[in-house]
Amino acid sequence: RRTPRRMGPRPVTAARLGLAIWGAALVAALPAARAQTATACPPAEQAYERLTASDTEVAYRWDPAPLKVGRFFSADVIACRSPTPVTRVSLEATMPAHGHGMNYRPKVVEVAPGHYRFSGLMLHMPGRWQITVDLYDGTRLVRR
Repeated sequence: RRTPRRMGPRPVTAARLGLAIWGAALVAALPAARAQTATACPPAEQAYERLTASDTEVAYRWDPAPLKVGRFFSADVIACRSPTPVTRVSLEATMPAHGHGMNYRPKVVEVAPGHYRFSGLMLHMPGRWQITVDLYDGTRLVRR
C-alpha cells in the first residue's frame, strides 16, 4: 500500500532538487569612469552561501529559506571578488531534463554596487533545477 502524499508546499533542498549553481567570472573591463567596484563579501553570520572560482567569488542567499516548490522567493546575490568591475548580474533557473525554465520572469534591483536582489522567483514544479548566476562587465560574460 502506498502512503498518501502530503499536500501543500514542501521544503526544497539541494539534495532533493539536485540544485546546481554556477558562478561566472568576467572577461572585459569597462573604462574606469564607468566601472563599479566589487562589494565586500558579507560576514558568515549573515548566512550567505558562497560560490568560488580562482578569480571570482559570489555570495548568495534565498528568502525565505528553505525554498519550497510552488512558492515565490527572492535571492540576494553579491559579486564579492572579480577580476574586473561587475556592472550586471543575471540569475536563471532551468530544468534540464524538461528543457524549460521558470514560469515567471524575476525582477532585479541593484541594491549597491555589485549587490543585486532578485524577486518573483518560483520553482513551479518538483524535480532537478539548475540555477545559473552570471556576472557581466558591460555586455561581456566570461564563464559559467
